[in-house]
Amino acid sequence: MNQSGQEAVQLLHIHSGRNEVRLAWTVGLFLLAVSAAVLPFGSIMLPEVKPFLPAFIAWFILGDILTAYMLFSRYRASRSLPMLILSCTYLYTGLITIPHILVFPGVFSPTGLLGAGDQSAVWLWTFWHGGFPVGILAYLLSQRLYTRPVESRKVLLYGLIAVAGTVLLVFAVYLLATRGNDLLPRIIQKGNFRILITSGVGPVVWALNLIALAGTLWKHRGRSILHLWLTIASLAFLLDVTVTLYSGARYSLGWYAARINSLVAATAVICALIYEVNRLYVRLVKQHDLLQASQTELKQANDQLLRLSSLDGLTEIPNRRRFDGVLALEMDACARSGKPLSLLMLDVDHFKAYNDHYGHQGGDRVLKLIAKRLERAIDGTKGTAARYGGEEFGIILPGYSMKEAMIIGENIRGMVEKERIPHEASASGSYVTISIGAYSIYPSMDTQREEIISLADRALYSAKAGGRNRVSYNGSAQA
Repeated sequence: MNQSGQEAVQLLHIHSGRNEVRLAWTVGLFLLAVSAAVLPFGSIMLPEVKPFLPAFIAWFILGDILTAYMLFSRYRASRSLPMLILSCTYLYTGLITIPHILVFPGVFSPTGLLGAGDQSAVWLWTFWHGGFPVGILAYLLSQRLYTRPVESRKVLLYGLIAVAGTVLLVFAVYLLATRGNDLLPRIIQKGNFRILITSGVGPVVWALNLIALAGTLWKHRGRSILHLWLTIASLAFLLDVTVTLYSGARYSLGWYAARINSLVAATAVICALIYEVNRLYVRLVKQHDLLQASQTELKQANDQLLRLSSLDGLTEIPNRRRFDGVLALEMDACARSGKPLSLLMLDVDHFKAYNDHYGHQGGDRVLKLIAKRLERAIDGTKGTAARYGGEEFGIILPGYSMKEAMIIGENIRGMVEKERIPHEASASGSYVTISIGAYSIYPSMDTQREEIISLADRALYSAKAGGRNRVSYNGSAQA
């Protein structure tokens, strides 16, 4: 079986746990105990309860056809041919009970409907209880022969052929049991079917059910929920046949008890399937929750990665990469709208000397403080402040003219100066100061980002050359 087929089968076959096995053992032992207790008294005749048989058959038909439907759905999901055979086995047992109840004497008419003969009902019972173990054995054998999944395009075709074949088989058995009533060996006489045993037909049906039970136990040992309760169903069918044969007649104690075993056989697997569906639903919900949690964690990780990739690790403002990206976007936007764009480039005066005198930790504290002042200065604008590299920072001001940019630049310079951070190693003063270069332009679609940065840097060099602690616009110093 290919990987997809194996995964589908593993998903659908839920392993049985200790509680499930314990429950199955309890049900199995209960059925054995009740059947063993009934056997010595099985021939005791009880009143004929007219509604019992129709109610029993209705339950059986409903249970088996629902089981067949759920198994067929599993076949379509797993594309497992053995699962299709098991589905048709339950379809067969569900459908064959319909002619069985219709031809049963005394239910809908004294002699039965649909051309019933005096042996039609018992032969349909025989084909019913013999057909089930044959289907189980076919299922077990197919698991060894058909290990590859059905091709996807053939799943529905195979399913239709199997269902149609099962319906035709039931119809053929019905015709044999009614039209061929006089051709079949006599296994009942006036409601007494002890001849079932002496004719050998009953023991053959019993042996088939025993082999089916043994095969299910040997092959699967109840390792999955489905096969655990399929074993119980096979046991119930075997006990049904056993008690029926020993009861000897219709409406005896054994006959009624055998019908109870049939109900267990019809109910066990569908209950297991419903239980599995519920387990699969719970598993699906848990996996959905895990998926949502994983998606949330992934989003958080992506956000963190984006933050780390676009922010400077020391100052926690945008880094050079983010600066370049924003500048390109704002240039395009201003070129389309016809608005100006201003750029401020600044760095700390005599920063190397500060680092040498106060240490790198002191220098880091200065850079962090300046970054905060930059963010405060552009708060309320559409500007972006970034650490361009080392002690150099850049501020992008889309829509701001030269005059407005100079005002913001001077405001930033003054804010840093007012902090009065001691700088004993400075050659131009006693405190930490900054120099700023400004450049404004009405960009076009052909304007290069490097050109704007270069011109703003040139203004910054002019501010340094003019004595530092000042703002310079395109080389024109402003105190």
